[in-house]
Amino acid sequence: MIHFPLMQTEPENAGETLADVAIDWLVAMRSGSVSRKARRDFERWFRQDGAHRKAYADAEALWTRAARALQDNYKFDAPPQPTLALRPASSGRRGYWKPGLALAASLIFGLYLAWSPVTNWVLSDYSTRAGEQKRVVLADGSRVLLNTESAIALDWSAGRRRIVLLKGQAEFKVAKDAGRLFEVEAGNTSIRALGTVFEVFEQDSGAVDVSVSEHAVAVSLPGEPGPDTIRVGQGWRLHYAGHGKLEKPVVENLNRINAWKRGKLIFRDQSLADVVAELNRYTRARILLKGSEIAGLRVTGVFPIDAMEVLDALAKTFSLQTTHVGPWLVILHA
Repeated sequence: MIHFPLMQTEPENAGETLADVAIDWLVAMRSGSVSRKARRDFERWFRQDGAHRKAYADAEALWTRAARALQDNYKFDAPPQPTLALRPASSGRRGYWKPGLALAASLIFGLYLAWSPVTNWVLSDYSTRAGEQKRVVLADGSRVLLNTESAIALDWSAGRRRIVLLKGQAEFKVAKDAGRLFEVEAGNTSIRALGTVFEVFEQDSGAVDVSVSEHAVAVSLPGEPGPDTIRVGQGWRLHYAGHGKLEKPVVENLNRINAWKRGKLIFRDQSLADVVAELNRYTRARILLKGSEIAGLRVTGVFPIDAMEVLDALAKTFSLQTTHVGPWLVILHA
């Protein structure tokens, strides 16, 4: 298998340009919910410098032109996920679009972000952004490790300890408390701790994976017909599709399950399309895979949790190209 050293991430504001600021203002001004203070701040920024006015004018002009440069080959809930006609770049290396097209694509990406739900983060007690992990110690001494783009809400009472996984993936190390149950709700499922360490992952599709590292948990579908609970023991994983009945748990490799907690991603004979989907969980930039002929390429390896580093390694391995469209969009193609 291929092994790569862990890489450090760049500062959050790295690469921000005047065009990025103009895009942010344009999306905000067209959101339909602009406060008076925000409008005053925008007008102050707009009048501050001629370069600001030009950047904003470019953003407005490209707002309507951007769609013509996009091909709607990728589908997701709402709005459609765009792709762009590609310009050649050297094999296995990063290519860059000229500022006009970068701005256009960033505008479209800004529209995509405007559709992204923020309710989970508003309702959560703890959350993480793309590429971030967070350790939380709860009032009872239980510990939670949140993976990238995850959010939880706490419902603590004298009789029970309840956590709602609003989004993403988390590991739970449960402190003993004989007087109170410890439960995690994710989608339609309820997971009751019977021991110490387990992990729950709610995917964007609504599917839920429950994996156990120590002791066991009891998984149920409250209000649904079928068995009351299914016990999942140490070293086993239960997959629930988000509908229908609970499936029987299967034996899982704990080393692979726990890889993200060690800062690694492990892929074993997985399609390039699945790998790219996983990488998108760990980066604020959107990675698009263009071309059905490369989507089925098989990937096996151990990688650091650094989406761009992994992407560059895959491009070199398969002699593919990466085209960067501003700071928010990367296209992997032949």
